[in-house]
Amino acid sequence: MKSNMNNGRSENNRFTCYFCNKTIENETEMGHNAMCGSVLEPCPNKCGSYIPRMTLKKHNMECVNRTTSTMPRVPRMDDNMKKSQNMAHITHNSNSLGKNSGANNNHRLQEEIYKLSRKVADLEGINTHSQTKSQIEATNSSQFLENLEKRLMHQGSDIEKLKHQSKLSFDWKNHTEVALSNIKHSVASIQNEISNTNSMMIGIQNKTLSLDKMQEQINYLRDNVLKEQTYNRQVYMNMEDNFEHLKTHLAQENAITISILNELRDASENMKKDLEIDKTTIGDHNTKFTNVIFDLRAASQIASEAIEKVEIIERDFAKIQKEINQMKLDMEILEGLSSSNEINSVPGRLLWKITEVENKIMKAREFGSILKSPVFSTHEYGYRIRILLYFNGLKKWKDRYALMCIHVLKGEYDMLLRWPCHIEATITIRNLENSDKVKPLSKYVSAKRQTGGEEEDEPQESSSSYIFVPHSVLLKPNYVQNDTLFIDVNIHKNGKLETSL
Repeated sequence: MKSNMNNGRSENNRFTCYFCNKTIENETEMGHNAMCGSVLEPCPNKCGSYIPRMTLKKHNMECVNRTTSTMPRVPRMDDNMKKSQNMAHITHNSNSLGKNSGANNNHRLQEEIYKLSRKVADLEGINTHSQTKSQIEATNSSQFLENLEKRLMHQGSDIEKLKHQSKLSFDWKNHTEVALSNIKHSVASIQNEISNTNSMMIGIQNKTLSLDKMQEQINYLRDNVLKEQTYNRQVYMNMEDNFEHLKTHLAQENAITISILNELRDASENMKKDLEIDKTTIGDHNTKFTNVIFDLRAASQIASEAIEKVEIIERDFAKIQKEINQMKLDMEILEGLSSSNEINSVPGRLLWKITEVENKIMKAREFGSILKSPVFSTHEYGYRIRILLYFNGLKKWKDRYALMCIHVLKGEYDMLLRWPCHIEATITIRNLENSDKVKPLSKYVSAKRQTGGEEEDEPQESSSSYIFVPHSVLLKPNYVQNDTLFIDVNIHKNGKLETSL
């Protein structure tokens, strides 16, 4: 236990100095500050600077406001007495507002402050006097200066201790002032409570008056209650007579209700028997209903299968109808070609006459049929080709554009021709009005095929394999007259369209 106490004391005595930043042990902070040479002190010549204690001598020699041969004025004891009396008067005025219990403490505090202020004034006078002596005799001997410095350091430590004690006394005074202010607040709260109790007493008096009035009303009500009790007794006696009559009447009614209940019991038994019969009939109906449901499910499955078959048949029928319409269209073209005596047999040129334009456009919209031109050759003994006309368009061009392209067929002279082929042509929709102002509509088209008879690719806007003609342009009166349209195809001649003969 002793070692722990010693450790606790050593830890409590250890501190770090604010001025020299050293860790100090086995010494109080106040004592170290009184001896530390790094403590800042104001210049005694009042130049406004703070100098470390160890260099104060050097600063006194170099200070601008260093003392001359005249001696500084030593503060008189009368001035210190006046200061201490003023401080005591102030503390007396500040503490006179408290209760009698704090008067003795304030008197002691004033006495201690007075004593401390006198000591501080005496020490400051001695200190200033010794400093002036040391400045005058500084030129005489260095040993005297060293002794004087030691004396000054001891005096400074005493001053620091006195300052620390005065600080403690001022702190104690502040604490007492705070306690007095708290006492004032408590006195004010007690006065508030006294006023509240007075108001409560007034309220209680008012309540007692109201209670007296209530007592009078209670007496009045008690008299009324006694009167009501006598009246109620008379009524009760009358009710007993009426109750006897009611009992006899209820006995008669009870006999009647018993007979009615017996009749109802018999009727419920009959109803139970009827319900059993109905349950059996309902069970039979349920079995019949489940059989009907199974039959309906089977019939609905058969109907769904029949609907799927009908849809397949309708799709097949639509395909067949489309093929039949295409065949009819091809037959019409062939019949027109066979009946016509003006078949164009010039290689590299085709003038295609299309009749019944509106009817063919309607069929193209309904069945997606393709109009095929007569077959012709690109040159003598050349490629067999025809023009395909999609009146209603393809893909995203449906119902808005008519598309045309070159279809390369298998021919008799394919073995003598160059493959893959490259055919270029100009397709012109002839103007049927005798006017030079309206020019015919001409567009370039090409075909590149590996062999004859290949199917066409999907139309692309950037490709030259198809030409795109809007319906609004194709069906103008200058191009279609008497439901007839003329398309002129002219194959370009180049070195690739030669036959090796």
